[in-house]
Amino acid sequence: MAEYLRRKQLYSAERGDHKSRALVVGGALAVGTALVIAMLCAFAGLPGVVTAQLAVLAALAVGVVGAVRFLRTPPEIEAWREDAEAERSTARALDRLVRAGYTVLHDRSLADSAGNIDHLVIGPSGAWVIETDAHQGPIRQNAAGVWAGKVPLRAMLGLVAWMGEEATAQLLGELPGGWQLEVQPVVAFARAEVPAGLALVEGVLLLPAAGVAEYVLSAGVVLRPIDVAMLVDVAERAFPAYEVSGPPPSWPTRSRLRGLLRR
Repeated sequence: MAEYLRRKQLYSAERGDHKSRALVVGGALAVGTALVIAMLCAFAGLPGVVTAQLAVLAALAVGVVGAVRFLRTPPEIEAWREDAEAERSTARALDRLVRAGYTVLHDRSLADSAGNIDHLVIGPSGAWVIETDAHQGPIRQNAAGVWAGKVPLRAMLGLVAWMGEEATAQLLGELPGGWQLEVQPVVAFARAEVPAGLALVEGVLLLPAAGVAEYVLSAGVVLRPIDVAMLVDVAERAFPAYEVSGPPPSWPTRSRLRGLLRR
């Protein structure tokens, strides 16, 4: 969710940078179109009133089209909005864990990474890094890898596995000596169908978003209440809330936005 807000903010900043130029260009196009229509009408011998009406309508049409194109949300940002909606859906499904005494941290920063952890769950059954995926279609695996419909998931699964390893390392680095902990990476599919409702691919657990809470609750008890409390305290310090902020002043807004959209 935070990542979507950041990208939308960057897009709005870029649009603001070009607002004056867009107004000038749009106005010039509207006036130019009106003049061309007026010349054609005059050449055709149409009355002055009709000529004026057609010229004004043409200018208005150009203005409306320009405004729609300028104000529309690009497909990249729209895709991130859908991801954010899916992430909120997963967060609502995880509310069941909160009622069961688990701690669920949303949108947490991960050190040395530009990304964020969607959901970090901590409770008696251990620690879980949960990332939401919004792709549609059945999940299938073949020699070429894992797919959601026609979308390859290898890169995403590799990233989620790394996030689990990194979270484990950062938590153990802050915990007292003797702790044994392995954060389980999970991909929660908000729209795709997971065969048999469960899959394990290279250490990453694949689950439907609606079934994550039930799986976590049924995973057994591996931490005592005192251990859970200590782990939550460390996690809240190690993974602060992911901040939504604009680009640094030294970075051109357009360059930063385009760099983000290429990821």
